[in-house]
Amino acid sequence: MASPFADPRTGQLYFRRAVPEALRAAFDGKAVVKVTLGTKDPAAAKVGFARENAAFETKLADARRRMAEGTLVPTPAALVRRWCEAPQTGGGLTGPQRLAMTFMELDAAAGSRQSSDVEDIYPPAIMGPASNTDWDLVLGDRTRFERLVAESYGGDVEQTGTNWIRLRWHHAERAWLRCLDGPVTRLRDFDPSGQRFSDDEIAKALLDVVDERRGGDEEANRARLSRHRPRATSSRLRPNLRLKALYREWKAGNEPRPQTAGEYEAAVDDFIDFTGDPTISMIDADMLYDYRDEAAKLPASMPRADRALPFTARVAKHEGANPKCAPPTLKKRVGALQALLTYAFQQRWTATNAGSGIRIVGYSKKKRTRRSFEDHELATLCASALFTDPASWNTKSRISDVTVFWIFLLCITTGARLEEVGQVALADVRRDGDIVYLDIDEYAEENDAEDKSVKTEESKRLLPVHERLIELGFLEYMDALAARGSTELFPDLKENSVGKRTKEASQKLNRIIDSHVSADRRLVFHSLRHAFKAKGNDAGLTDKTLDQICGHAPVSTGSRYGSEPRIRTIHRDLHRIDFSCIDWKAIGHGVAKLRWRKLLAA
Repeated sequence: MASPFADPRTGQLYFRRAVPEALRAAFDGKAVVKVTLGTKDPAAAKVGFARENAAFETKLADARRRMAEGTLVPTPAALVRRWCEAPQTGGGLTGPQRLAMTFMELDAAAGSRQSSDVEDIYPPAIMGPASNTDWDLVLGDRTRFERLVAESYGGDVEQTGTNWIRLRWHHAERAWLRCLDGPVTRLRDFDPSGQRFSDDEIAKALLDVVDERRGGDEEANRARLSRHRPRATSSRLRPNLRLKALYREWKAGNEPRPQTAGEYEAAVDDFIDFTGDPTISMIDADMLYDYRDEAAKLPASMPRADRALPFTARVAKHEGANPKCAPPTLKKRVGALQALLTYAFQQRWTATNAGSGIRIVGYSKKKRTRRSFEDHELATLCASALFTDPASWNTKSRISDVTVFWIFLLCITTGARLEEVGQVALADVRRDGDIVYLDIDEYAEENDAEDKSVKTEESKRLLPVHERLIELGFLEYMDALAARGSTELFPDLKENSVGKRTKEASQKLNRIIDSHVSADRRLVFHSLRHAFKAKGNDAGLTDKTLDQICGHAPVSTGSRYGSEPRIRTIHRDLHRIDFSCIDWKAIGHGVAKLRWRKLLAA
């Protein structure tokens, strides 16, 4: 299957597809279509690749139709591409050699001239015998071509076109336009289809190709433009920029999520504590490797109080502890510094990128695979005391078992993300007749309500509450919260420094899974979401309905407020999913005698 192509020199990602030879006329004669995707990030490139691939397939289908109808005719661009790419005939030149010969002919026509008022970027080609050459003879004789390259360019075919480039970018059109006459004549004679095009049409198509193929054109043009647009300052370099100031510049330019910004700032503070706050021009690879090695001594976890210690104090206190922090955690620490230094390099604030190529032993970009809950594992989880014996609940811990109970059941029966459920306000629990649903959104109706966020725009949706939860007392639980003056569905979940409410809850939920179900590291709380989707597929729900329930596709404005039947359709389909593996009777028996107001008051 086609996928983005990475330029081995720059890492830039491209859409690249080969064009069948018979259909190249529809693609201006190109053998390969190559379009930049404007990114080096494989994940970000997927969207652009899909768009370009769809456009390519559409054009390909159209070309096949035109060929069947007999209307697929050559273009001037296709003529030039065949000149540059078609295989050799007899003892003549290959396509790339014909292009190099074109550059030599342009060099000879341009002559060895210097550009006025501009630094001489391209050294004059030594034309020698090429100045008075019969190019038709060269076209048919590969040996003659190779001798000309050796005599006039020292054997370096990449130097062909140096005179032409200077003339093309530094002088007016009238000075270089006539240089194209000879190559245009040869192009017309090369292919009978060329007779249908004017000299101007062929010249324009040839100019597009030679500008594309000869590297350095942009640099030369930039030098020419600098005469007319002088820089306001002598240099963009900022060698005295400190890392903390660079972080602020990066944050303003990228507007990262609060969690990402917090992680980057923590890495900067640690690095400054370790190195003594050097300027970015003083930071080198050795300094980053030394920091990496020191950070690798930190433990996988530590008490909350110790996390507030300076970096060097944390390392000294826990140097002998085991296990050590995992490679992904270490990569996150060092990667934050690499990203900042790369940003400075991209802004031309530093001449080198010291952060490039820092390796983390054991780290791989491959994400840890998660797996879905099997039915017997869901049954085991829901048969634990948390669900069947409310008398064992701990209501005084930071994250109460009451909260854990309802979060588990909501996510099992809806496939919702943990943070989405954790930030729900009581005002977000709504009714449409006999249907109870959660309005997952990032707005808050109360002025003093806590901030909310969603992962994507598609995550905003209406989420029906399963009838099983209503039977277990979900509405009574809400009434008890309201009676206590609470505005949140889970009031013991508090925002941390980066605006997340469920980090501690996530740890507790995963510990319960580990202790009651399996210690398999692939089985985590998020696996409930995978299980829900699998069950939805088993029940025959359409992808559209499943995506709307799970927050992978938007719903209409009307359906968000219950004025359309969409919420009822989703509610109906949700209850087609089979949760019979869970012993609901045992859970119901456990909570039957609960008095929610009394429990929450305790």
